[in-house]
Amino acid sequence: MNTVVVSYGNAQCQININSSTTCGEVVKTLTLGLKVSTENNRFALFEQCSHQSKVIDDRTILADILGKFEGYYKEDLSRMRPGDPMPEKWRLFFKFFCYLKPHSVPSDSIESVFLYEQFCNDVVVGMFPVSQEKLLKLAALRLQYLDGDCTPGSTIQDVTEVYPISRIEQEVREQKDMFGSLDLHETYYKDTLRHSKGIGTLTKKTKAPQITEEDKLRASIEVKKNAIKASVADLWRRLEGTTANQVQQKYLEILSECAAFGSTFFEAEYTNRDQRFPKELWLVVNCKGVQIYQRGAVAPIQSYLYENIVSFGAPVSNEYKLIVEGQAPISIHTSQVAEIAKLMKAYIQAVVAHQY
Repeated sequence: MNTVVVSYGNAQCQININSSTTCGEVVKTLTLGLKVSTENNRFALFEQCSHQSKVIDDRTILADILGKFEGYYKEDLSRMRPGDPMPEKWRLFFKFFCYLKPHSVPSDSIESVFLYEQFCNDVVVGMFPVSQEKLLKLAALRLQYLDGDCTPGSTIQDVTEVYPISRIEQEVREQKDMFGSLDLHETYYKDTLRHSKGIGTLTKKTKAPQITEEDKLRASIEVKKNAIKASVADLWRRLEGTTANQVQQKYLEILSECAAFGSTFFEAEYTNRDQRFPKELWLVVNCKGVQIYQRGAVAPIQSYLYENIVSFGAPVSNEYKLIVEGQAPISIHTSQVAEIAKLMKAYIQAVVAHQY
């Protein structure tokens, strides 16, 4: 039977499988067909739907995964209510799993294109911590790659397609004390509400819409988005004449200067009473070990090398536990315990086998 594997840029590859074909066999076929090296990094197949992504073990029978997809879809259909949009279907996605030597990827290779697209996605969904200055440069580079030169008629329809909306919301929350009462944005609030609620001409007897804290927050986010859009547009104009290949190289060069380059980020929470870490965290996994970041921060709070990690795993559902030599156990809450464990095991195996 035939099935489709997708990847970044809406790339699709139709493959022929049978009832015993494993995911590892498909990954090998794809890497050979695309002529991508597996020396510097490791690829894998993922189950993907919307923003959910789960790595599939190489030994898994692919037909079983496709059957599971059908079950997911039927279950989603059964929960639909009148007027609901059709549920998204799960799909097989081919991408990087382990970054072993991301700095060693040749800039003119297909592997570099995969690296670029995967990191672009991480940046836009807010899972790669960099300064705002760098985020603006990255957003401008992405626009140059997607749309070419910025011409007099060029517009940025939605800046959150190239700049993380989570970062905008975070910055607004940090400045929330500036929007505690009606201030310089009062007119903006009212105009936004009238437009959104379909209020055209207001008579003297018509009450102006009441402005809530949620309205203020929404308006403040729009103000921030417009400011970022203007900054990105200015940087985009300066990239005139830059080719797609040059953009790709510059984008990766900026990211390669960051400590998080070659890392995978997982959202987590620390709820222990000892307040050892902030509540909202990123658990970060790479070829050297594990880092803990405060979510949104550009530098880790703590780093642990694999050689110092005694054990790791999930003693209970949604709780991930690290035992580090000479330190108290670390327990964090996350819905991605299986993904974290699989990635850590893969890195440790690679380190032992090749001494990265």
